[in-house]
Amino acid sequence: MKTNDLIVLLAQDTEVRSDLDHMLQQATIAAVFIAAISFFGLIGVRPDIDTAIKTGRFLFKFVITITLTLSAGGVIFRIGKPGASLGASVLMLFAPLALAVGAALFELFLVPSQTWVGRMIGHNSRLCLTIIPLLSCGPLACFIVALRHSAPARPGLAGATAGLMSAGIAASFYAANCNDDSPLFVLLWYPIAIGVVVTASAFIGRRLLRW
Repeated sequence: MKTNDLIVLLAQDTEVRSDLDHMLQQATIAAVFIAAISFFGLIGVRPDIDTAIKTGRFLFKFVITITLTLSAGGVIFRIGKPGASLGASVLMLFAPLALAVGAALFELFLVPSQTWVGRMIGHNSRLCLTIIPLLSCGPLACFIVALRHSAPARPGLAGATAGLMSAGIAASFYAANCNDDSPLFVLLWYPIAIGVVVTASAFIGRRLLRW
C-alpha cells in the first residue's frame, strides 16, 4: 500500500470516529431531554421534595444513579469503535454498585435490625420496576440509532451498554419521585429494574447493531 493511500484511510477512520462521538453526544442530549419531558409531563417529583432534598439519603440516590450514567457513558463512547480498548472504563461500571453497597452497609449499622426488611421492601417497588424501564425507552432509542452508525465488535454488549446508560438516566429522574430513600431499597430494586432494561437492550443490540 502506498503511503498516500494509508494516509487517506487513516483520515477516513478519524472522520468516522469523530462523527460517532458527535452522534453519541447528540444522542445523550436527546436522551436526557426525552426522559425529562416524559418524567415531568407524566410523573413529576414527590410532594415533599422541599424536605427530602435536605436529607442525605435522598441526595445520595442521585450520587449512585448519576455515577452509573457517567460510567456507562465512558463505555458507550468507546464500544462502537473497532479495536478501541475499553480499559479502565469497564472497571468504572463497578463504582455505582460499590457506592450502593457501601451506603447499604452504613445504614445497617445505623438502624435497628428489625427495620431492615421493611426498609428494603419499601412502598414503591412496583413503581420502581415500571417507571425506570418505561423512562428508559426514549433514551435507549436515541443510543441505538447513534450506535447503528458504528461498528461494535460485540453488538449485544453494545446494546447492553446503551441500556445501562439509558437506565441510569431514567433512574436519576425516578429518584426524584421515589419516596423510598433507604439505600437498602435502592440496592435491591433499582438494580432489578436496571437489569430488565439491560437484558432487553442486549437482545435489541444483537439484532440491530450487527454489521
